[in-house]
Order: sequence, then C-alpha cells, then structure tokens
Amino acid sequence: MMLRNSSNAVLRKLSSCPSFKAHDGKLVMKTPLVLKSHATTRSTAPFSTQSAPTKEKPIIANASDVSTSKCPFSTVSSTLDAIDTAKTDREQSRPVPTLKDVPSVPLLGVFVNAIPFIGDWLNDNFYHNPNVTPHNAYDVHYEMYQKYGTFYTTYIPGIGEGLYPKVYMIMDPEEMKKVIRQEGAYPRGGVEGLKPMVKWMKKNNFKLAGAGSNDNGFLGRGETWRKYRNFMQTDLLSPKSASGYVPGVANAAKIASRGVPYYASDLNTFFNYAAFDMFQSIMFGQVSKLADPNTSSNPVDVEFCRLAVDSLAYLVRMSDDPQEAIKASLGIETELYYKFDKTMDALKDIVMEKLTVFIERWDRNELDDNERKSYFAHAIERQRAEESGIDESELMQICLLMLNASVDTTSTFICWAMVHLSTNLHVQENLYRELKQHLDASEDGMLHAEMLTKAKSPYLHAVLRESHRMTPVYPSTMFKSNSVADIEIHGVTVPKGSVVGFDSYPIGMDPMIVDQPERFIPERWIGDEPIQARKGTPAEVLDSVMYRDPFSQGARRCPGSRVAVNETQLILSQLVLDWKISAPPSVKTYRDIPYKMQTLLVAQLPEMNVEARV
Repeated sequence: MMLRNSSNAVLRKLSSCPSFKAHDGKLVMKTPLVLKSHATTRSTAPFSTQSAPTKEKPIIANASDVSTSKCPFSTVSSTLDAIDTAKTDREQSRPVPTLKDVPSVPLLGVFVNAIPFIGDWLNDNFYHNPNVTPHNAYDVHYEMYQKYGTFYTTYIPGIGEGLYPKVYMIMDPEEMKKVIRQEGAYPRGGVEGLKPMVKWMKKNNFKLAGAGSNDNGFLGRGETWRKYRNFMQTDLLSPKSASGYVPGVANAAKIASRGVPYYASDLNTFFNYAAFDMFQSIMFGQVSKLADPNTSSNPVDVEFCRLAVDSLAYLVRMSDDPQEAIKASLGIETELYYKFDKTMDALKDIVMEKLTVFIERWDRNELDDNERKSYFAHAIERQRAEESGIDESELMQICLLMLNASVDTTSTFICWAMVHLSTNLHVQENLYRELKQHLDASEDGMLHAEMLTKAKSPYLHAVLRESHRMTPVYPSTMFKSNSVADIEIHGVTVPKGSVVGFDSYPIGMDPMIVDQPERFIPERWIGDEPIQARKGTPAEVLDSVMYRDPFSQGARRCPGSRVAVNETQLILSQLVLDWKISAPPSVKTYRDIPYKMQTLLVAQLPEMNVEARV
C-alpha cells in the first residue's frame, strides 16, 4: 500500500508539469517534450572535439548511439553545437569539448527506469541511460564518459534543482578551478542534499540545523554555516593540529593491528572498528581497543559503530535513490526513512551520554594528559570563551556529526588500499621495506608523523594515490556551484547558481590516457620523471590537485581530511609492518572483489590470508 501510494504521488507530481498528466494511474503526455540526443563516440584526447573509435573495456557495455531512437515524448532530436572560443592560453592550445546532454524526464532526471510501471520499457527502448545499481557506479561513470565525453549535462534528483535537476559534469581541472573561484563566501556543500538529516535534526530541535527557522544552519549556506564550520575545523584542519594527534592515532593503530587474524574473514568490520579506535584517540584522547578482540572494550562502542555505519548507509540510499528523493520532496516518510530516524535516535543517545560524561569530568579536572590534548577538550575551552558564539548544545551537536562520519568514510579508503596491496604482493613487499627502515630507526618502535611525509615515505604516498586513481571512494569527488556569477566552462555560459560535478575517475582509467590502467603501479607517482613525461599530454590532468586529493577542495573541503589521511597512513603502515595479507586464490585482481554503495563505494572484502611478519 505504501509503494502504491508513493507511486501515485509521483504521478501526481509529474502531472503538475506542462508536459504530463496522470490518467487512470498512468503517465500521459500533454504536449511533446523536446529532448536532446547525442552521438556517443569519445575522442582520442579527453578534451578534444575530433571523434575517433574508442578502445573497449571488457567490463563496459558498448556505447550505443542515443540518437538512433526517438523518445515518444519528443518530436525533436538535436545536439548542442560546440563553442570554439576559449578564454585562456591553456584552452587555446587544444580543442574545446562539445557540451552534450543526457536524455532525461522531469523530476526523475536521467533515472527514467524509476518511472512507475513503464520506466524500464522507456529506458530500454528510447533513452538507453545506464541502469545504476549499488554495485556498478565505477562502470556507469566510465560508460557516461564513453557516451558523452568530458563535458555534459546530466539530471540527478537531490543534487540538481528544479523540474529538470540539471548538473554540469566536467573533468578538466582548470575548469574545476574556475568554478571554485566563483563559489563565493557561502559555497555549496554536499551536506545540503542530505534532506533526511536536516529533517531529523530539526525534529530534535538541533540549533545546528537552524531549528525553528528556514535556515538549515550547518547543513545550509550562510553566516550560520560559516560560524559552525570555523568552530569545527579549528584544532582539526591545520597541519600542526592534525600532526598533534598522530601519537594517539599511532598507538590506536598498533593496538588495532593485533586483531587482524581474528577478523580475517570480516575485515570490513575490522576496518570500521579500527577507524573508530583511531578517531576516539583524536576526539577524546582515549584508547577504546575495539578492533582488538583480546582486550576488553565497551559494548556500547560496538553498538555505536553499527549505528554509525547503518545510519549513513540509510541516508545515502535515500539521497541516491531517485524514488526516495522524490518521495522526500513530497513529504512522504518511507520505510527507509523510519529506519534512519530510529537509528539516528539511538546513536544520538549514545553520543550525548559520552559527551556529557566527558564534560563533567572536564569540570571536575579528572582528565588525564591525553584527554586534555584531545579535540573535544580543546573544543570545550573554545566554546566557553566569551567570543565563541557557540553554546554547549551546539558544541555537542557538532561533535555528534563528527563522530557519526568518522567510521565508514575513513574505513572505505583503507579497504580499497588493502584490496590493492593484497592482490599485488610485490607492491606490499616494496612498501614493507620502505616502512621497516623507518621503524628500525625508531627509538620507541612506534610510527611518527615525520616518518610518513612524502619525502620520507614516497612509496606509501604513491600507493594511496594509485588506489585513489583506480578505486576512489566515489567517482565524482565533489559537487560545487558558481554562486557568485555566470561562468564560462569550455566556452559555454553556465548560469549563476548552477550545480557542477567534478568527475575525476574516468580519465584515470582510460587506456588512451593511462598506460595499462587496470594495473596497480605506484611508480607512476614517484619522482619528477613521470610528472615531466605527462606534461603536454592528455595525462597531465592527473597531476592536478583536483585529481589527486579524495577530500574535495575549496571552503567546503572535508574538515577532517588531514586527520583522515593520517589515520589511513598509520593503520595501513602498521598492518603492512605486522602482517603479510594476501587475497584468496579465487581473487586475481581487484575486479574480482565486489563493492556496494553504502556511505561510499565499499569493497566487500573476502576472507584474507594473514601471515605474521618475522
């Protein structure tokens, strides 16, 4: 009954647009829609307008010419003309790509198959858009690249806005920088699209979400967002602050590493626990030891980890599923929302109790040295300063969000790096030798921040960079908006306030751009010679900061990005030093390991072979 009512609500919403009406439970055209269709061949260079045959990847379906069929809602097929005028010297040195348009329908955008009853038939026979599932995001992004090139408009509910939720997708880092320069004082952030989170926070009267007002606070844009953001990132984002937490994180990683043999058949859970342990050392200066089954740990922490992973998975599913997004816009509370709401309520109770106990111990001067150096202890001091403008409830709400995001996001990056190390044992051995030299020279047998710099550990950094190229935690690293003014992208005027997606995955996997893209070769990123070899070629975009950093750019850059990088480097280094971890014989390459969309694209790790280092 809920599904039927939801479907009828979607039909009613679609019927409100000029081109559709609902009749006897069916979607009927009032007037023809004009849809654009385009040739799908991709050019030999990523930003070229000259078409040429593309090399096919075995895992990618052959790109078909969308223009061979006409949609029954359309009487016109056309393409947007290329605009050859370029503004910068760099653009003038190469052809400008043509802006192409992905066929779409109102509200549901490119997710034609989400139209009740007839969506699959329409998409299979007329639209030919990729069928997005929780298990094929990498392939879909590459297929879109094959069909539409490096500059196209797509339509994504929950990210784009309006009847046709348009998003401009770009891949040129120079164009990305243009957008960031036009973000303005209050840039767009990914959390804006998390409407279920906004709803839950307002239900709980969170000042952080602008309870009692139309302002979404930290989850919106404006001076309120800036106030909360500045408070949150203090003692977190600067290199000095992040490095100050390294001793505690290193200790947590060393303890967590002991649990690897026990969790060999469930490393996904292990990495969640390890991420929790490391962030607890940052947030509270405490050693939780959740990842080591041989030491006592708090059962409440185990429950927190489960709730944190589940809540974010529910949240992302509601944001990514077009029907869920449409239902949310209609005010329909689905079964998935009820699960999210219940999970967040339980998580809130755990976190608020933990924060309250810490504050009470702070007031009684009972904190030990490590706890006094923690993020939360410093935040209490800053909050109680007269000029902070933050009350205690807002402080606790900020920390709730941080703790909720601290588990699944970091562990996903670590999981993919371990996938590549376990399927490329020669790489794992090279990394072990680099790290072992540092550990042998350490007086206390511990990893330290200076050991893991790019100058001291270039192979470690190259491993993480190569992992990000092949398996980023999500193909589109960020969605931005030119909030200040109209902007020209590849010579096309993009109106002020448009949503622009930065897609950094496909070019790094294109065999015409990257030699042997399916092979894990960290040496691509070591030394100056490879960088110089890429200069002046289509592959030089891969050396841009827009491509090499998984944590976004600009004012809405992930505030925990530096500590997340430290966590990743430390746990991965400790595991390689302690264990030789190899994939089972059935797994030959990373392609043999499935993944699914949770908070991010999470590798579903098989049971690994774990052997202690001598």
